[in-house]
Amino acid sequence: MKPSSTPLSAFALLAVLATSCSSSGTSPAIQGPERAQLLRAEAPRLAADVYWLAADARYGRRSGTPGEDAARDYLVERLTSLGLEPGGESGYTQVFSVPMAARDGGGTQVTFGDGAGTTVSGPAVAPLFCSDGSAASGELVFAGFGIVDAELGRDDYADMDVAGKVVLIARGTPPFPEMPESGEPAEGGYSQGPRVSWGNAASIFTKVMNAKHRGAVAVIIGQDPLRESEGLLEFASGQEAEAKLPAVMVGVATAEAILGENSGYAKQVADLREGQAPPLESRTGLVVSVAADVRRETGNADNVLGVLRGVDSSRYLVVGAHYDHLGMGGSGSLDPDVSAVHNGADDNASGTAAVLELARLLAAGDKPACDIVFALWSGEELGLLGSEYWNKQVTHGGTLLANVNMDMVGRAKSGRLQIMGAGTSGVFPSWLPEAASRANLDPVVTLSGHGIGGSDHQSFIKRGIPALHLFTGVHTDYHKPSDDADKFESDGARRVVEYARFLVGKIAAMESLPFTEVVLAEEDDRSQKDRSWSVWFGSIPDYAGEGGGLLLSGVQDNSPASRAGLLGGDVILQLGDIEVDTIHDFVYALQIYQPGNVLACRIDRKGVEQLVTVTLGTRAVE
Repeated sequence: MKPSSTPLSAFALLAVLATSCSSSGTSPAIQGPERAQLLRAEAPRLAADVYWLAADARYGRRSGTPGEDAARDYLVERLTSLGLEPGGESGYTQVFSVPMAARDGGGTQVTFGDGAGTTVSGPAVAPLFCSDGSAASGELVFAGFGIVDAELGRDDYADMDVAGKVVLIARGTPPFPEMPESGEPAEGGYSQGPRVSWGNAASIFTKVMNAKHRGAVAVIIGQDPLRESEGLLEFASGQEAEAKLPAVMVGVATAEAILGENSGYAKQVADLREGQAPPLESRTGLVVSVAADVRRETGNADNVLGVLRGVDSSRYLVVGAHYDHLGMGGSGSLDPDVSAVHNGADDNASGTAAVLELARLLAAGDKPACDIVFALWSGEELGLLGSEYWNKQVTHGGTLLANVNMDMVGRAKSGRLQIMGAGTSGVFPSWLPEAASRANLDPVVTLSGHGIGGSDHQSFIKRGIPALHLFTGVHTDYHKPSDDADKFESDGARRVVEYARFLVGKIAAMESLPFTEVVLAEEDDRSQKDRSWSVWFGSIPDYAGEGGGLLLSGVQDNSPASRAGLLGGDVILQLGDIEVDTIHDFVYALQIYQPGNVLACRIDRKGVEQLVTVTLGTRAVE
């Protein structure tokens, strides 16, 4: 285990700091504006909170786990000690549901053969990461490598009906066809050049979804005979996604047994690599039953909320940061094959500590001009779930002026700071130079497109609430176990707190704050080299949706979705030929269609089904 705590506990260190003079030498006898002016953010306090939150004992603070529960209790105690009023639905907390990490229940099995059949389980069969926990039976169909790639002219389902059937697919790929040389530049001046691999068409998830959207009731992936020594994929391998049908993997010997000794699974895969189609008799045959024991459960997580009362309680602003992280890794980790504590010191113990320190400073001075809600969100790493839930179940009355969000503010030693969303209100840009001067920072200000993405400020901006996102940048430890507290740059974070304090004071003094739509079209302010080209639809999903279609919380201006007339609150039920039950179906559709395709899109709008036509575009990925 890595070093995970300071010599003093965080609370012990904070107690020592509380009984001493501040780093500026301010005497506790000095009160009012004079004291507030002299008080400054203190690096040791920030470090104490970060070391506690990012300790190995918190096990990465994944939402809904005991490690995050411990962090919640710590934050409640800290807000209480600062004298903030409870701002949640139950004291300082607001509970909501989150999906727990899917897990292998250990009882997956496949049954095949005549009579009572043969059942394989245990190490001979394993559920795939995208499987649900259901069971299905049907006639067996062997679909070769299960690859569909229109650009390369390959469809392993050609002339094949798999509706209502169990599909067996070989892991791996056939040889990649020779591609003609092309020097034609792509839009934007890039030379895309010839393709050199099957790419996404060869991914296991795409193969499973190909079968699902052709009507298969279950999918069996057979190991590639060329990789037989590797064994079966561990359940946690791959990205976290759900295909909404049983999907399992078997070894070469089991695949041979399922197809029957006369069919020869390994030989057929070898023949496919030589360009030979499998014999017709291998495509239909026995009834096979697949039962995947995958546990997909929900748990409870908590937003932690405290209120500092201002002179005018009819107005308020929200200062927030998420305190959850990735737990032991898995989905979202940039070391996906490593099961280790992802401590998340920068992401986002740093932002959490900054919010706590800002709350201390503001509570020590005169009342702010309006109420301030200090919000520590959970569920951010799962799709902004906590801030989304709060925006639907607001716990504070009055007019919400703005949100100030701090996510990853622990690497500002060099003075670097990114300010995103600065274009969401016309008054923001005029304040930023003085904020930078006071805090001795040299920020990069983003007015539009890039400022919309990636953190809890998005939950406010899409509702027409101005929001600023403070961020010190991505680094090599991002979403890895190496994001540890010993790399936290406490003095830089102290300056970020001072920067935020100035902005919060300016916002609180406003009677109202006009909102300006951020630009999310081609006027993106990133340079061309920071863009990558793909299908563009332009929807803003509601990640808290529970299936039965993809619920939209909004659409981007001047996007294919907006031009088709889609609106926030619509539920996408089908895009082109792809029925959409969850966001994973929608992402799959965008992987198989191309820019310029004109597709029928079936939606549910307030209980009435409608058809609209969408012309897919291409643009920089947000």
